[in-house]
Amino acid sequence: MKPLQSLHKMARNLKRFWLNLRVHVDDAITFARSSGLLQEHQPGVLAGHVLKTAHRVDKGLSLPDAQPGHGLQAAQLLSRQLQGHLRHSGADWVWQSGRAALARRARHEAGVPASELGVAMRAREVQEAASGAFPELVRVRRSVRQFAPGPVCIESLKRACELAALSPSACNRSGGRVWIATEVEQRRRVLALQDGHQGFGEQAAAVAVVTVDTSAFNTVAERHQAWVDGGLFAMTLLYALQHEGLGTCCLNWCVQPSTDRRFKRSVGIPLHETVVMLIAIGALPDEFTVAHSPRRPLDEVMHGLGSHT
Repeated sequence: MKPLQSLHKMARNLKRFWLNLRVHVDDAITFARSSGLLQEHQPGVLAGHVLKTAHRVDKGLSLPDAQPGHGLQAAQLLSRQLQGHLRHSGADWVWQSGRAALARRARHEAGVPASELGVAMRAREVQEAASGAFPELVRVRRSVRQFAPGPVCIESLKRACELAALSPSACNRSGGRVWIATEVEQRRRVLALQDGHQGFGEQAAAVAVVTVDTSAFNTVAERHQAWVDGGLFAMTLLYALQHEGLGTCCLNWCVQPSTDRRFKRSVGIPLHETVVMLIAIGALPDEFTVAHSPRRPLDEVMHGLGSHT
């Protein structure tokens, strides 16, 4: 390459790097202003805390071996959060959801079996619904934390991954990837740095790591596209696994960059792939319990642009 061309390329790359740095700083400022990172007492932030902690309480009641006394710190925290939410937003659906979670835990502490406090489900009914109309498949898909012993069918995993590969992606670049661990030691290494699988993750017959090949993107404007494409890919994969009659539980990957790099080195995922999430996968037991997971009412979900309806 000629010296002048080399200088032009260096200048162009330096300009692109500076633009990349500038927009990421802007992203950081926007996140700090809009999220609960610094705004601790905004109504939306308080509601988010309540829903997150209530889920922790209910999740404890859906574990395979839920014992009295489990989740005491979460319950105490939720009680305090509910007081703050009540002062700012009143006894809305968020407050009621949190109170219901505490009530279920109190009944468990009083001796009611956890299996009677969660949402009871039967594998046969779930599988029948998942093989029928799409609305029923969506309605019966729940995060499962109780798995039947034994391996999962590799052919079922392949069919699910084939369907996930049909997910839409930006300019059809199809960057979604699935790394699946089925051996005991593989699963242990994959789960070692994930915070949220305790009490059930070891029972999963397989753990999938959903990633997106970041090298498919080439402009600063696409800096978030891996998460969009990865989310679409992961949701299709979850529905496909449900259709195959398998149980799944989404496991978040909210970690520091250093942890992300350690994870990739440990399990052998290329550094240029973005880890979107993990999924615990296993066979459904004949009867099992899932956590209560209240959803936002439609009027908080669907909005018309330029109106308040």
